[in-house]
Amino acid sequence: MKLENGNVYVNLTEVAKAFPEKNLSQIVNSKEIKDYVNELAAIKNHIPTDLLRVINGGKVGEFGTWAHQQVALRVCQNLSTKFSVWVDEKIEELLTKGYTKLDNISRKDLAKMLLESEEEKERMQLTIESQTKSLVESAPKVEYFDKCLDSKGYLTVNMIAAELGISAVKLNKLLCQWGIQYWQTECFLLFSEYRNKGYSVHRPYPYTNSQGIVVTTQHMYWTESGKKFIVELYHKKVAA
Repeated sequence: MKLENGNVYVNLTEVAKAFPEKNLSQIVNSKEIKDYVNELAAIKNHIPTDLLRVINGGKVGEFGTWAHQQVALRVCQNLSTKFSVWVDEKIEELLTKGYTKLDNISRKDLAKMLLESEEEKERMQLTIESQTKSLVESAPKVEYFDKCLDSKGYLTVNMIAAELGISAVKLNKLLCQWGIQYWQTECFLLFSEYRNKGYSVHRPYPYTNSQGIVVTTQHMYWTESGKKFIVELYHKKVAA
């Protein structure tokens, strides 16, 4: 970020590195963003390039696509579903209560919401792989439990991934990247936008810990409607 004439400008090229599955060029050149920039420029008595511009060359950290803070917020909502939901929740709070609390969130904290570190991504990947390994190792001990799940129509992510021809690790990673689910306290949870739609349930799950003892933890299972949602989303985003 940098300060120009009292306005904050954000290097969107750097922000977009945290979201490799998103096309920054496509987003900033979309009709939505162009219309927003033109309207904001008219209100502020600026020209569009004052609010959104591409700098080629220069020192490291100076080149890239730079945007005025308001434009950057708009673009970042297209980059991160999680951030978009957070912004919408704050707007809803403002409309319903007449005020909104940022809970002392600083610019640094907001940047952290947008810029996921590679270290954090690696930790998530290792956690997903570890959980998948535990599922495989515990399979013989939870056969009866799985049969009970089948009788209620609940599905594991392994079952859905197998139907799509990919690994459970990859499917979990895609669902995280697409802003469908996130990892918290040893369990996947759906973002608020997808809760209460009947896509998933949480049930106790037995697994073998590092001491070789079978213990239980909460685990998310998918319903048939959840499976339908995932399959359609996958074909729309990947297989199309």
